[in-house]
Amino acid sequence: MRKLTLLTIVLLMGLFTNAQTTFNLDWFSGVPSGDVTITIDVGDSVEWTWADTLPHSVTNDAGAQETFDSGILTGSGTTFTYTFTQVGVNPYHCNVHSGMIGTITVEQGLSVEDKFAMNVNFFPNPVQNALTITSLYSLDSYQITDILGKTVMLTKVSGNVVDVNTASLNAGIYFVTVTSEGMETTFKVVKR
Repeated sequence: MRKLTLLTIVLLMGLFTNAQTTFNLDWFSGVPSGDVTITIDVGDSVEWTWADTLPHSVTNDAGAQETFDSGILTGSGTTFTYTFTQVGVNPYHCNVHSGMIGTITVEQGLSVEDKFAMNVNFFPNPVQNALTITSLYSLDSYQITDILGKTVMLTKVSGNVVDVNTASLNAGIYFVTVTSEGMETTFKVVKR
Protein backbone atom coordinates (compact mmCIF):
# COMPACT_ATOMS: atom_id res chain seq x y z
CA MET A 1 0.00 0.00 0.00
CA ARG A 2 2.85 2.38 0.85
CA LYS A 3 4.49 1.78 -2.57
CA LEU A 4 1.19 2.55 -4.31
CA THR A 5 0.84 5.82 -2.38
CA LEU A 6 4.41 6.85 -3.18
CA LEU A 7 3.90 6.00 -6.87
CA THR A 8 0.68 8.05 -6.93
CA ILE A 9 2.47 11.06 -5.42
CA VAL A 10 5.32 10.81 -7.93
CA LEU A 11 2.87 10.59 -10.85
CA LEU A 12 0.88 13.59 -9.59
CA MET A 13 4.07 15.62 -9.19
CA GLY A 14 4.97 14.80 -12.78
CA LEU A 15 1.59 15.99 -13.97
CA PHE A 16 1.86 19.29 -12.11
CA THR A 17 5.44 20.03 -13.16
CA ASN A 18 4.60 19.38 -16.82
CA ALA A 19 1.23 21.13 -16.75
CA GLN A 20 0.40 22.59 -20.13
CA THR A 21 -0.60 26.19 -20.58
CA THR A 22 -2.98 28.14 -22.77
CA PHE A 23 -1.52 31.43 -23.98
CA ASN A 24 -3.86 34.24 -25.04
CA LEU A 25 -3.01 36.49 -27.97
CA ASP A 26 -5.01 39.51 -29.14
CA TRP A 27 -5.58 39.28 -32.92
CA PHE A 28 -6.47 42.52 -34.70
CA SER A 29 -5.71 44.51 -37.82
CA GLY A 30 -2.32 46.15 -37.34
CA VAL A 31 -1.14 43.83 -34.55
CA PRO A 32 2.68 43.96 -34.33
CA SER A 33 4.09 40.57 -35.36
CA GLY A 34 6.28 40.57 -32.23
CA ASP A 35 3.14 40.52 -30.09
CA VAL A 36 1.90 37.31 -31.74
CA THR A 37 5.23 35.50 -32.14
CA ILE A 38 5.87 33.23 -29.17
CA THR A 39 7.75 30.12 -28.06
CA ILE A 40 5.78 27.39 -26.28
CA ASP A 41 6.10 23.76 -25.19
CA VAL A 42 4.64 20.68 -26.87
CA GLY A 43 1.06 20.34 -25.62
CA ASP A 44 0.56 24.06 -24.95
CA SER A 45 -2.39 25.82 -26.58
CA VAL A 46 -2.72 29.25 -28.11
CA GLU A 47 -6.02 31.11 -28.00
CA TRP A 48 -6.34 34.02 -30.40
CA THR A 49 -9.00 36.59 -29.48
CA TRP A 50 -10.36 38.96 -32.10
CA ALA A 51 -9.75 42.43 -30.61
CA ASP A 52 -11.63 44.35 -33.29
CA THR A 53 -14.84 43.87 -35.26
CA LEU A 54 -13.17 43.02 -38.59
CA PRO A 55 -13.12 39.55 -40.17
CA HIS A 56 -9.88 37.59 -39.62
CA SER A 57 -8.47 34.10 -39.86
CA VAL A 58 -5.59 32.31 -38.15
CA THR A 59 -4.06 30.15 -40.87
CA ASN A 60 -0.74 28.32 -40.97
CA ASP A 61 1.71 29.26 -43.73
CA ALA A 62 2.92 26.68 -46.23
CA GLY A 63 5.81 24.80 -44.65
CA ALA A 64 4.55 25.17 -41.07
CA GLN A 65 5.12 22.12 -38.86
CA GLU A 66 1.39 21.83 -38.09
CA THR A 67 -1.77 22.57 -40.04
CA PHE A 68 -4.41 24.85 -38.46
CA ASP A 69 -7.04 27.20 -39.85
CA SER A 70 -9.78 29.03 -38.01
CA GLY A 71 -11.63 29.91 -41.19
CA ILE A 72 -12.72 33.54 -41.52
CA LEU A 73 -14.40 34.68 -38.32
CA THR A 74 -15.85 38.06 -37.38
CA GLY A 75 -16.65 39.78 -34.12
CA SER A 76 -14.79 41.35 -31.25
CA GLY A 77 -14.24 38.68 -28.59
CA THR A 78 -14.38 35.79 -31.07
CA THR A 79 -11.74 33.15 -30.26
CA PHE A 80 -9.87 30.35 -31.97
CA THR A 81 -7.78 27.86 -29.97
CA TYR A 82 -5.23 25.36 -31.23
CA THR A 83 -3.10 22.91 -29.24
CA PHE A 84 0.40 22.35 -30.65
CA THR A 85 1.63 18.75 -30.47
CA GLN A 86 4.83 18.72 -32.55
CA VAL A 87 8.23 20.36 -32.15
CA GLY A 88 8.79 22.87 -34.95
CA VAL A 89 8.18 26.33 -36.33
CA ASN A 90 4.69 27.45 -37.32
CA PRO A 91 4.49 30.75 -39.20
CA TYR A 92 0.90 31.90 -39.66
CA HIS A 93 -1.16 34.75 -41.08
CA CYS A 94 -4.62 36.22 -41.56
CA ASN A 95 -6.18 35.40 -44.93
CA VAL A 96 -7.99 38.76 -44.94
CA HIS A 97 -5.22 41.15 -43.84
CA SER A 98 -1.77 40.39 -45.29
CA GLY A 99 0.07 42.38 -42.60
CA MET A 100 -1.22 40.19 -39.78
CA ILE A 101 1.53 37.60 -39.31
CA GLY A 102 3.17 35.71 -36.46
CA THR A 103 5.10 32.57 -35.59
CA ILE A 104 4.53 29.90 -32.96
CA THR A 105 7.75 28.04 -32.18
CA VAL A 106 7.23 24.76 -30.33
CA GLU A 107 10.01 23.20 -28.26
CA GLN A 108 10.13 20.14 -26.02
CA GLY A 109 10.56 20.24 -22.24
CA LEU A 110 10.36 23.98 -21.50
CA SER A 111 9.87 25.01 -17.89
CA VAL A 112 7.55 27.86 -16.95
CA GLU A 113 10.67 29.96 -16.34
CA ASP A 114 11.94 29.15 -19.85
CA LYS A 115 8.61 30.18 -21.38
CA PHE A 116 8.65 33.42 -19.40
CA ALA A 117 12.20 34.34 -20.44
CA MET A 118 11.67 33.41 -24.09
CA ASN A 119 8.49 35.46 -24.40
CA VAL A 120 9.51 38.82 -23.00
CA ASN A 121 9.77 41.25 -25.90
CA PHE A 122 10.81 44.89 -25.94
CA PHE A 123 10.99 47.71 -28.46
CA PRO A 124 12.44 49.92 -29.75
CA ASN A 125 16.11 49.20 -29.22
CA PRO A 126 17.93 51.58 -29.33
CA VAL A 127 15.41 53.59 -27.32
CA GLN A 128 14.96 57.33 -26.96
CA ASN A 129 12.04 58.33 -24.74
CA ALA A 130 9.80 55.28 -24.36
CA LEU A 131 10.45 51.54 -24.10
CA THR A 132 7.58 49.06 -24.45
CA ILE A 133 7.90 45.66 -22.75
CA THR A 134 5.46 42.84 -23.53
CA SER A 135 5.13 39.44 -21.88
CA LEU A 136 2.85 36.41 -22.00
CA TYR A 137 2.92 36.48 -18.20
CA SER A 138 1.69 39.45 -16.15
CA LEU A 139 4.69 41.49 -15.05
CA ASP A 140 5.24 42.52 -11.39
CA SER A 141 8.15 44.94 -11.71
CA TYR A 142 11.06 46.17 -13.75
CA GLN A 143 14.49 47.37 -12.70
CA ILE A 144 16.92 49.29 -14.88
CA THR A 145 20.62 49.26 -14.03
CA ASP A 146 23.45 51.06 -15.74
CA ILE A 147 26.62 49.46 -17.06
CA LEU A 148 28.25 49.85 -13.62
CA GLY A 149 25.43 47.94 -11.91
CA LYS A 150 23.79 50.99 -10.29
CA THR A 151 19.98 50.84 -10.15
CA VAL A 152 18.59 53.90 -11.93
CA MET A 153 14.92 52.89 -11.98
CA LEU A 154 12.83 50.38 -10.00
CA THR A 155 9.07 50.27 -10.53
CA LYS A 156 6.23 47.94 -9.57
CA VAL A 157 3.85 47.28 -12.45
CA SER A 158 0.90 45.09 -13.38
CA GLY A 159 -0.05 43.72 -16.78
CA ASN A 160 1.31 42.11 -19.91
CA VAL A 161 2.30 45.38 -21.59
CA VAL A 162 4.43 47.97 -19.78
CA ASP A 163 5.49 51.35 -21.14
CA VAL A 164 8.68 52.71 -19.57
CA ASN A 165 9.53 56.41 -19.75
CA THR A 166 13.24 56.47 -20.56
CA ALA A 167 13.51 60.21 -21.29
CA SER A 168 15.41 60.90 -18.05
CA LEU A 169 18.13 58.31 -18.74
CA ASN A 170 21.49 59.42 -20.07
CA ALA A 171 22.74 57.95 -23.34
CA GLY A 172 24.38 54.57 -22.77
CA ILE A 173 23.87 50.85 -22.22
CA TYR A 174 21.35 49.64 -19.62
CA PHE A 175 20.14 46.29 -18.34
CA VAL A 176 16.42 45.82 -17.75
CA THR A 177 15.28 43.06 -15.40
CA VAL A 178 11.58 42.19 -15.42
CA THR A 179 9.84 39.92 -12.90
CA SER A 180 6.65 37.87 -12.83
CA GLU A 181 5.62 35.77 -9.82
CA GLY A 182 9.19 35.06 -8.73
CA MET A 183 10.55 34.57 -12.25
CA GLU A 184 12.93 37.06 -13.82
CA THR A 185 14.80 37.76 -17.01
CA THR A 186 17.21 40.49 -18.06
CA PHE A 187 17.83 42.13 -21.41
CA LYS A 188 20.11 44.90 -22.68
CA VAL A 189 18.92 48.20 -24.20
CA VAL A 190 20.80 51.12 -25.65
CA LYS A 191 19.60 54.63 -24.79
CA ARG A 192 20.32 57.31 -27.40
